[in-house]
Amino acid sequence: MTIQDFTQRLLAHMGVEDAQVEVEEGETTLVRINVPEEESGLLIGYHGECLTALQRVLYMAYAREDQSRKFLVNVNDYKERRNTQLQEMARSAAEKVLESGQPYAFSFLSPSERLVIHEFIANTPEFSDLESYSVGDGPRRRLYIRRKGESATTLEA
Repeated sequence: MTIQDFTQRLLAHMGVEDAQVEVEEGETTLVRINVPEEESGLLIGYHGECLTALQRVLYMAYAREDQSRKFLVNVNDYKERRNTQLQEMARSAAEKVLESGQPYAFSFLSPSERLVIHEFIANTPEFSDLESYSVGDGPRRRLYIRRKGESATTLEA
């Protein structure tokens, strides 16, 4: 069964009948799903948790063939919108750190969301005096932004 057929069937079992599924094979298999807006929440979940679960299901279904295969599932271009939102949050936090000199602690983010912010801070020239880092384990892991060279603070407790 193709990835597209498998995804269509999975969505049908979830009660999502009118989804358009496109699969783009490459180093990472991109699965684009377009659904009516009122059904997107079911597939996206809180901060993309359902998207992550869909990626995991696809990986588990197709890992026997190629264990190095990676999947990226996107519903109604959610990932692009969320990445833009995360970059805006990072910019605002970085500006606060530059202004106040105090580290900034983000609320809990998923690993992929933390990566977006780490990359944004590292690759934005105006924030070259700042660094981002993560502290903690599992779902309690938090991301911080601080001036380079500053030591850990009580924020991390």
